Amino acid sequence: SNQRVQVFDQQGKFIKEFGSYGSAEGEFDCLAGVAVNRIGQYIIADRYNHRIQVFDPSGMFLRSFGSQGGGDGRFSYPWGVTTDALGFIYVCDKENHRVQVFQSDGSFVGKFGSMGNKPGQLEHPHYIAVSSTNRVIVSDSNNHRIQIFDINGKVTTTFGSEGSDEGQFKFPRGVAVDDQGYIFVADSGNNRIQIFHPDGSFLRAFGCWGSGEGEFKGLEGVAVMSNGNILVCDRENHRVQVF
Repeated sequence: SNQRVQVFDQQGKFIKEFGSYGSAEGEFDCLAGVAVNRIGQYIIADRYNHRIQVFDPSGMFLRSFGSQGGGDGRFSYPWGVTTDALGFIYVCDKENHRVQVFQSDGSFVGKFGSMGNKPGQLEHPHYIAVSSTNRVIVSDSNNHRIQIFDINGKVTTTFGSEGSDEGQFKFPRGVAVDDQGYIFVADSGNNRIQIFHPDGSFLRAFGCWGSGEGEFKGLEGVAVMSNGNILVCDRENHRVQVF
């Protein structure tokens, strides 16, 4: 890991970078999820430092919150992070098998999830997205499924099971949702992107194992741009692909 954040324009041209290895303010130890809020601040899950760090649009450190533990506002290897239209921050607290919610200043708001495989339970949740209709979409990775919650943490939809058929997953990672509510899942163990209707029914998939164009090795994050392009973090190929 290079322990930094790099920023690119829509054409993939490098703009800036910030961060270095360490545990001081603005330093990282195995960073994971990155989100940008409505005012352009970067919200970053600093995984091995068990905290969330926030930076201004230029990459200057603003604040951090969290420390290692299982209590409210503490983390055990936080991974995915996202924000909603009101600025609330949602964090996949992976090893605590839960999602925690914070105000934009880092104040604890609430939490949901516990370890298990029943509806509403989680096992190593990795990534999270919030739709324009406030549906909270979580990749429940070790349960090989996607769960959708309301903003109060009540599970409303669950779909997927372990396998390689359409609509099945092997350790799903990144999740994203577009303006119409379609759900995009980085099906990491199957080296493909799967797209679902808002109700969780399968729409289509693309990708396979490899290092050529449109092929993947170890998928991580996925995002959907405002123009409809799909960005995929192709981890073991050390690249981002755009579709």
